[in-house]
Formats: sequence, structure tokens, C-alpha cells
Amino acid sequence: MAIYINSFVLFVVLLLANGNSPAQSSKSKQAGKHFEGLWLDKKTSRHLEISFKDGYATIIDWTGKFQKRESGDSYKAFLKNGKLIMPEDIGHHAAYGEIISNDQTLIYLTKSIGAGKASAWDRQIFTKARR
Repeated sequence: MAIYINSFVLFVVLLLANGNSPAQSSKSKQAGKHFEGLWLDKKTSRHLEISFKDGYATIIDWTGKFQKRESGDSYKAFLKNGKLIMPEDIGHHAAYGEIISNDQTLIYLTKSIGAGKASAWDRQIFTKARR
């Protein structure tokens, strides 16, 4: 009997520690739908294409005036607290970034590489692009 209780307790602990309960998974999928797709900043002709797979987002970033999608930069982002978070990567010269979904717009916030907490955010607004 004690073996069954210990196994059950272990199962519950592992389930809670995993953090991938069905409710959280459903919330992640729903939040992902707010970000997925093709986005455009008309002022700069900068494009973002966001897709989700295996628990993270892939962001392809290019400027239509100078590049094609195939030659754009690619970033990995993680969904955290309803935002896409892109950690700073000094080796690849990638600044820390956050993307917030607001109705049919994205707010893309970045901080310069090596900037402290007090530094200002660069902000760019994207709208859903039509294919």
C-alpha cells in the first residue's frame, strides 16, 4: 500500500513540477495564435513572420526594401507572461527583445546589447499583413 501512495505522490509532484498541464498548454496555444502570421511595419517596410513549434516561436525578420524573406534574420523566442521574449545574444549581436500582442498589432520592444535595466526601450509597431 505504501508503494502505491509513494508512486502517486511522486506522479503528482512530477506533474506539478512539469508545468505543462492541459490548461497551460491550451493557454500557450491561444496566446500563440495572437502572434502567429506575417506582420509589417509600413514605415520601414520591415517584416516579421512568426510561427510556433516545439514550445517556442521562430521569428524571421527582414526589410522588404533591401532583402527577401530567405535572407532575413531568424530568432528564437519563448512565450512568457503573454509576451514573446528573445534573450540577448552577444555572440550573434542580438539585442534583448519582447513582443507584445495588442489586438491586430504587435509592439516590438528592444534594448541595446549590454544595456542595463535603466536604458531606454526601442519601440516598433507592426500590423497584420495581408498575404
